Amino acid sequence: MSIMYYEEVKHEEDNKAKVRQFYEGFFNERRWELVDEAFLPSYVHHTPEVPGERMAYEEYREHMLLLARAFPHMKVSIEDQIAEHDKVMTRLRMQGVQEGDLPGIPASGREINVEVISIFALRDGRMAEGWESYDSLDMAIQLGIAQVVSTLSKGPQEKGYFPEPHENYDV
Repeated sequence: MSIMYYEEVKHEEDNKAKVRQFYEGFFNERRWELVDEAFLPSYVHHTPEVPGERMAYEEYREHMLLLARAFPHMKVSIEDQIAEHDKVMTRLRMQGVQEGDLPGIPASGREINVEVISIFALRDGRMAEGWESYDSLDMAIQLGIAQVVSTLSKGPQEKGYFPEPHENYDV
């Protein structure tokens, strides 16, 4: 094994550890100061959940702290991590009870169990840019703020609302 290869693998493993330490420390240990320590001030976060699909660091910071207040006992479990050069992909599961308000969603006491996929680009040992994807519709259903209507004729699915068939329709 060449020294350059070993150094690249060590760098990738260090980056994976930094991302893991952020998620586990921030959510599982409630060390909210990590949002300031783990991210560069120039951090940019990409997500389809906001207008323009990107947030500056201050917006992302407030988003994370809002999430922490709404789900103060949130737990994350890292299920997979893959690193290549300066990027780390993490698949994780977030579980918690909504005990505080989210924008437009009052505290419900409902539990969520959501899978998240994130990719972080690290620079100088801190997150410089990030991309995140999760099933926001499933989260909305779990929080009781959305319902799903199925057009399938095979019957009700585990989740969702299914109205009674209308007598004028051949279902």
